[in-house]
Amino acid sequence: MARNPQQAAKFFQKGSQAFAAEQFGIARGLLLKALSFDKDNPDIMGRLAQLYIATWNSQEAVDLLRRSIKRRPNHPDTLLVLSQGYMQLGEIEKMHETLDKALAWDPTHGACMHAKVMGYINAGEIELARQTIDRVEVDSRSHPLLLMALGKLARTEKDYAKAIEFQQQVIDREDAFERHKRSARFEIGHCYDALGEYDKAFEFFRIANGGHMPGASLHAESLIEMWSKELLDSIPVAKTGSQRPVFIVGMPRSGTTLTEQVLSAHPSVASIGEGAMIPAQFVRKGTSSLTGEDIQRYADEYLAMLDTRAGTQALRVVDKHIGMERTLGLISRMFPDAKIIHCLRDPIDSCLSSYFQNFGTNVNYARDLKTLGQQYIAHRKMMDHWYEVLDLEIMPNAYEEMVADFEPRARALVDHVGLEFDDRCLRFHESKSMVSTASSVQVRSPIYQSSRQRWRNYEKHIGPLIEALGEYADTSNAKQGA
Repeated sequence: MARNPQQAAKFFQKGSQAFAAEQFGIARGLLLKALSFDKDNPDIMGRLAQLYIATWNSQEAVDLLRRSIKRRPNHPDTLLVLSQGYMQLGEIEKMHETLDKALAWDPTHGACMHAKVMGYINAGEIELARQTIDRVEVDSRSHPLLLMALGKLARTEKDYAKAIEFQQQVIDREDAFERHKRSARFEIGHCYDALGEYDKAFEFFRIANGGHMPGASLHAESLIEMWSKELLDSIPVAKTGSQRPVFIVGMPRSGTTLTEQVLSAHPSVASIGEGAMIPAQFVRKGTSSLTGEDIQRYADEYLAMLDTRAGTQALRVVDKHIGMERTLGLISRMFPDAKIIHCLRDPIDSCLSSYFQNFGTNVNYARDLKTLGQQYIAHRKMMDHWYEVLDLEIMPNAYEEMVADFEPRARALVDHVGLEFDDRCLRFHESKSMVSTASSVQVRSPIYQSSRQRWRNYEKHIGPLIEALGEYADTSNAKQGA
């Protein structure tokens, strides 16, 4: 029985408002307070789980949703969020089982059908995606997410006219949520980009990004001060001696997923994708308060998580969590023998490609061209600092070099992490593993070079980005090949 349902409702409302405003720390505190007043309320548990999903605290979300389902079995919306938690954890079979259970209760549940189709697309199972959506009768009055699923599938099949038609129906629907319309605009932008209609594409990307709240770039100077060499040297390192973790750092759309997939194709390598544990550990205590006991506990927690997520057989496990340039100092204390790969790409291409992606709440600085340029500079400042003060082996991996001369770069990656080369790394695109990032379509294809200097198609639109990047923006011979 609820201890105080009125107080629970008050904190639930405030927490939901903070969540909508992307004030995730405040929202978490308010929602936990609400749950303390009504510990079995499935609505509160569901909203808190959504917050955990948004911040990639996937296991916490799954544990909470399992509790919620006991109170409200077979609830499609709850099962949908649970499937997202399983997806983030890489438990793809459980993700599909959960969605199948939801769709058994409501075969027309648009969000669950959308998630099911996207799951197959992200695993490269296009025929299964088509078979799934074809089982449902869809027309212009169907749930907007069903139309979006059809549009996404059509784009994957390169039927761009049909894809635009489905997504435009979503935009025109009065009952569609704004977040659905934003997603539809991103999709149409990608279709026009593929068709070479770059002015139309940019306009859709511009409007889509304008529908989000603006983000902020990293303040590199304060982090560099917090993680000075003197302070780092004062923090003891953990005594695990583990070489199992491999960390891939880079701006979004800089080749991090490609690098991950090449390594993961090796039979002795697994991946946890964008792990949430180290970012969570990073904010537990201030740098100057960290002790040797803290570092050892963090390292032991992380290794136990790898065993749970990736099993115990893989000799190396890849983690490419977002914002790793913030956490490399902590990583150096936890795993002094870890290998780091720093992905680099033409700064304008990397930033523009990020601007074209619907990252949701994860990468809010990608919503504005000027802020993207500022973030890139902050990223490079942080990495310059780490190259100077850390003893970790950091391997720069340039995207353009990798796509121009793939096999030597793939061999160098495998050698860097201390393994013998395996030819399967050259056939990474044949993998059926789930890829839940914006690069999911690209990594299902062999290496291609069409994305090099893609920004030239949009040069007249991206003045704020080029200005913000300053010396990092190489626009020499900008008209060549435009």
